[in-house]
Amino acid sequence: MAWFASHLWILPVLGFLPGLAAGWWIWHPRPRPEDPDLDKELASLRCRIEESEAQRTILRARVLELEGQTNGAGQDNAPETVESLPLFAADPEEGEPDDLKQIVGIGPQLEAILHDLGIYYFHQIASWTDSQVAEVEARMPFKGRILRDNWRGQAGPLAAQRQNHQPLH
Repeated sequence: MAWFASHLWILPVLGFLPGLAAGWWIWHPRPRPEDPDLDKELASLRCRIEESEAQRTILRARVLELEGQTNGAGQDNAPETVESLPLFAADPEEGEPDDLKQIVGIGPQLEAILHDLGIYYFHQIASWTDSQVAEVEARMPFKGRILRDNWRGQAGPLAAQRQNHQPLH
């Protein structure tokens, strides 16, 4: 009997090893094959999403503009442009410009573009109307960024901190 028990240990081991290999083969994550066509399609779809979001912003501003013209029939409701808006200044008139990069979604490149458009302060961004957002959005290289990152919502508290002379972090 001792001989029988000493030689039977091999049977569970022989059964365990194929089970272990089968489990590894079933549950082991396989590397995703790199398919350049899928990557191109994904990039194309992301680009289309950004374009559609920008178009939605422009259309929303146009609807608001048309609603304003219908509500104020007989009034002079000329469409606003960046050049005619009082919120956009040629030079920073209120001292040192705000660090617009504190707004999530604005980096050095977008800050430079905003400065070129005459936008230097948080309060300017916080008080944008939807039509002004559409006008600025049309001049940005990254469409849909203003609404997606909620620049107006972020700029409000930053403008209040500046107005109350609180340190900005």
